[in-house]
Amino acid sequence: MAGEGNDGYGGVFCLVRSGVQPLSIVELDHPGPVVATADVLAALGSLHPSPSISLDRRCRDQRIAVIIATRDRAESLNRCLVSLFDQTRLPDEVIVVDNAPASTATADLLARHYCGRVRHVLEPTPGLGRAHNTGLRHVSSDLVLFTDDDVVLDRYWVAAMAHPMEEDAAVGCVTGLILPAELETRAQVWAERHGGFGKGLRPRTYDLGVNRPKGALFPFTAGQFGSGANMAFRASALKQVGGFDSALGAGTLACGGDDLAAFFSIISGGFRLVYQPQGIVWHHHRRGEDGMRRQAYCYGLGLGAYLTKILLDDPRRFFRLAAALPAGILHMAGPFSIKRLRLPSDYPERLVWIERLGIVAGVPGYLRSLSKMRRDDRARSIASSSNTIASKET
Repeated sequence: MAGEGNDGYGGVFCLVRSGVQPLSIVELDHPGPVVATADVLAALGSLHPSPSISLDRRCRDQRIAVIIATRDRAESLNRCLVSLFDQTRLPDEVIVVDNAPASTATADLLARHYCGRVRHVLEPTPGLGRAHNTGLRHVSSDLVLFTDDDVVLDRYWVAAMAHPMEEDAAVGCVTGLILPAELETRAQVWAERHGGFGKGLRPRTYDLGVNRPKGALFPFTAGQFGSGANMAFRASALKQVGGFDSALGAGTLACGGDDLAAFFSIISGGFRLVYQPQGIVWHHHRRGEDGMRRQAYCYGLGLGAYLTKILLDDPRRFFRLAAALPAGILHMAGPFSIKRLRLPSDYPERLVWIERLGIVAGVPGYLRSLSKMRRDDRARSIASSSNTIASKET
């Protein structure tokens, strides 16, 4: 991990695992270039890992698709695809959705290195939720895994993410563990401590029945379930709940929230959601403070937009949210909240307030994004109708 002033390393961050099973994350303050094994073992203490799950199946009758939405990041996309084709279990379909690209770099990469292995789909209207829906329309597989172009996939990722849905037909969604690919700058350390990615090393199951957590915030705090860079869905379940909201996600005026809304819809629709820490991706956090500032604002904006969406979908939820508001404020902004306690001492207070500002801005942000989405859909419908008429005339 980067030290103060980015002039050297001040610590070590490492994942300890036994085969596919993550056991512990060890962080050591260590300014030197060499870390002794004894130091790591001492930091581990006494481990109590969850029972290991075998990912081997004699009968794999469900097809798997992987969808990656990208926009003008061919280099990082290539890095992701290299790791995807090094899996212990290869997917049956790979779809790359080229979302409103400014160049042909992605198309050129896929034609040059992945012809016949990756299907390239162009989605001209920006928005991650829309891009994911576009990808979903082009797959025929039972299980659909989603990831981002700025991650490197662990070799067991495909097998681990598919496993809970293959074992239990009631599971509609699986999320996985997201760890940092590098911690070279303080901004990357802040992003990791902020807690928007990793959700721990123990598997969890969520639903409206016996696996319902205590507390008034469930299932509104959808961020606890996982993140969009590492998620999988049973295709039939995702389609049943309406897919992703095209007014949400990176590239829209709402900036985010598409993953949160999908998680909420899956659980509200009566399906189970499983957090599977054996499904690991390594995420490249933004290196600069400017990127971290934008991430904090967009994180808050996406959260506010997601909450606005679920209230518009069913206004009766307002009373449940109002009852949970005091607990929500303590969860988000309380001085002793888990989120605040895990932030490093040098985490800028201005980033906390930028995120809170984003939450408030998420209300008009979603309304504006929803209006734009509807205009875009009308324009696409008119263009499609015009093309159909012109085709008939010729």
